[in-house]
Amino acid sequence: MPHKLPKGFTPYIITESLGAFNDNFFKMLLQLYILVIVAIKAPEELISIATLVFTIPFVIFGPWAGYLADKFSKTKMMQVIKVFEILIMAAGVWAFYIGNINYLIFVLFLMATQSAFFSPCKAGFIPESCSAELITKANSLKGMSTFVSIILGTALGGILLASFDNRIVLVSALCIIFAKLGTISSFFITKTPTTGTNKKFPLNFVKGIFKDLIYLKKQRGLFLAALASSYFWLLGLVFQTNILVYGTTHLGLTQNDNALLSILPAAMGIGIALGSLLASRWSGNKIEIGLLPLGGAGLCLSGILLFLFSQNYYFTLGILFFAGISGGLYIIPLDAYLQFNADEKSTGRVIATAGVMSGGFLVLGSLLYRLLAVELGLSPAAIYLVMGILTALVTIYICTIIPEYFLRFLNWLLSHTFYKIKIIGADNLPLQGPALLCPNHVSFVDSLLISATTQRFVKFILFKKFYEIFGIRQICNILEAIPIAPYEGRESVMNSLNQAKALLSRGELLCIFPEGALTRDGEMKEFKTGLETIMADQSCPIIPAYMDNLWGSIFSFETGKAFWKLPKKIPYPVTIIYGEPLPSNASAQEVRDAVEKLRLGFENSKAS
Repeated sequence: MPHKLPKGFTPYIITESLGAFNDNFFKMLLQLYILVIVAIKAPEELISIATLVFTIPFVIFGPWAGYLADKFSKTKMMQVIKVFEILIMAAGVWAFYIGNINYLIFVLFLMATQSAFFSPCKAGFIPESCSAELITKANSLKGMSTFVSIILGTALGGILLASFDNRIVLVSALCIIFAKLGTISSFFITKTPTTGTNKKFPLNFVKGIFKDLIYLKKQRGLFLAALASSYFWLLGLVFQTNILVYGTTHLGLTQNDNALLSILPAAMGIGIALGSLLASRWSGNKIEIGLLPLGGAGLCLSGILLFLFSQNYYFTLGILFFAGISGGLYIIPLDAYLQFNADEKSTGRVIATAGVMSGGFLVLGSLLYRLLAVELGLSPAAIYLVMGILTALVTIYICTIIPEYFLRFLNWLLSHTFYKIKIIGADNLPLQGPALLCPNHVSFVDSLLISATTQRFVKFILFKKFYEIFGIRQICNILEAIPIAPYEGRESVMNSLNQAKALLSRGELLCIFPEGALTRDGEMKEFKTGLETIMADQSCPIIPAYMDNLWGSIFSFETGKAFWKLPKKIPYPVTIIYGEPLPSNASAQEVRDAVEKLRLGFENSKAS
């Protein structure tokens, strides 16, 4: 299985980064033109209008963009769209030359249209060109490079404008050069095949939007992920739109401080770039959706801090940097989740529909900013407070309707704070389709540690007395865990095993601890034949697994008791080894032998 990004991935990053740079360079020039050069009174109103105009194409052109991304090669589409960017940037330079703000706003609309068509192509390129375990890494690199480009575009817009004495036509002409460079690099991107969707072209984009939304809503996981992603773009729009006005209102920056003004959004961009890298590092080779609540909490705190500490320029930079880190942790897992779980022939459609939802939320964000800043007359600091509180409510709501996100977060926190997990043989875990995991059973947190090694939501068979503990039962119900109670007789056990069969038939990843109980002496016991009953008439693989070094941890029965002892080390090192898949008709003894073979092989490797 390939573990390296394709050769053409670097030109892809360059192309995407130059596009992001150009968009933000031009938008920063436009905002500074309104705020400083023309110095329009009540700039919030014009900025809110420009923001609304920029968001509309993402909504109305989404179905067309998704269709074209699925109909033709995504690489070819990116090349064609980049050519149009050159023409649009030339129109922008002309608009600055004649000094027509309405024309500039129309150019902004064209830029957004170009981005709306480019978006499903650039996002759909990743799952088509990268192996599954590299999707999070690829998205993190894309996210980091994108936001570095946003930083540079935003910062250089103000710096160059100040350096050239506000000669905006001269500075804006650079946009044409950057567009040409991006177009050239696009012709070196790895070629992707034409997926050839059978869907008809959605000429009626309104009807197309509704059909695509209905299609996405039927896939609950994808729809909710797109919804969570859409709120991020709403929040980002309000944060970014509010930054420059915040700088002039609260930090006392003036027309002589263009460079300092442009550094404010750049600080947030640097943070998002770092947050993207952290998301990749903390996710490992999987998609860790549990990072979303952590990012949401950070964004909430940032909004509140910007309200409380609105007088110090450098403290504001620090808060915006922290907000950016939180944003990267929030959005990168969602992007990877959407790309990985979308059907291969409908990737463009799914991403474009998610883009339509994001576009809709961007429109809501622009209207919300207008309501807060213009209609209600709230100060920029108060707007950040409102957005911080709103983000807290949204994060709580997301964790309520998608509790798996919050449970993944708690599990991630446990496995990255108190434990240090080394995974061997991760390639043996199927990324899709049914399989039965069969590990040895050493501690009360074995199921949590197993869950932390894969991006999939693992279903577990648990001892019923443990399942019925208050608090545990509620969590197990969310995770569809199956309680089993041998003491209740054969009929009860068969009912549990039949539930397990149903989960496998549904394509789930199921885990059973075949020993039937925690080890009391550190030795692996006989495997029960319940796994044979589960796998009868099944064709999916059995994955043997060995959990090393858990004997002696807090939650094991070393010294005869669990829990009531101090940890020997924090983080506690644990190794989990997955063996090669066994056939579905493997006996319990054969599975145990496979787990024992993993143990002996690992012990020998440590000894050598």
